[in-house]
Amino acid sequence: MARKPQAEEGDPGAPEWMVTFSDCMTLLLTFFVLMLSFSSFDEKVIVKWNSIFAKRFSLNQTTFIDRDSVVASEAFKEVEDYQKGSEKPTLATGRENNLVKEAKTPNYNDRKVFIISSDKVFYGNGTVISITGRKILADLASFLREMPARIVVSENGNNGMEEDKNLGMNRAWTIVEYMTKTQSLDKQMFSISIGGTVSKNEIRENELNAKQDLTSKDKRMLEIVLLERSIYN
Repeated sequence: MARKPQAEEGDPGAPEWMVTFSDCMTLLLTFFVLMLSFSSFDEKVIVKWNSIFAKRFSLNQTTFIDRDSVVASEAFKEVEDYQKGSEKPTLATGRENNLVKEAKTPNYNDRKVFIISSDKVFYGNGTVISITGRKILADLASFLREMPARIVVSENGNNGMEEDKNLGMNRAWTIVEYMTKTQSLDKQMFSISIGGTVSKNEIRENELNAKQDLTSKDKRMLEIVLLERSIYN
């Protein structure tokens, strides 16, 4: 018997019933579009969704308030003129009353010269300030901060020799440096002088009145003078 010829096999391919991935995505998208088209949400659900999205994405809900763009101006009130009152306006008198008066110590005119024995301020015959001298100058600096003035510093004795004058200048300069650098006073306040303003007789009288021991007629004295403003202005 002759065999039946076998049918030729076609090209291999997918079955007719198989759906591709692209077809699935298209069908899924179509389903969601149809679902959203024929569905509706309640207002409560929409408000709830808004709150959820606001918390999730940190969105602040803004509220708009209806306001006028022009600020309402207050009506001016007429002020009645009083028959009695001050001749000066309140602002002028207020400035005068708030001014700080210049401070003055009691008996300021009698306390403008500070005189002290150099032995209490310096060591020996040198220019090094002693511990006692630093305490005295610190107290004086506290006073000068409250009573700023032009200050003249001098240190001298009765000999009048050139060596004594040089020592007096060096000691006066040491005092000025201590006051300006250590006590932080303004250097423009200070000046140095060779001669003092108070005579030795007046110094001796003050020492006698204070019952101090005069060991030598040639005792060296440190003198610090506060000038009146009428002199240096």
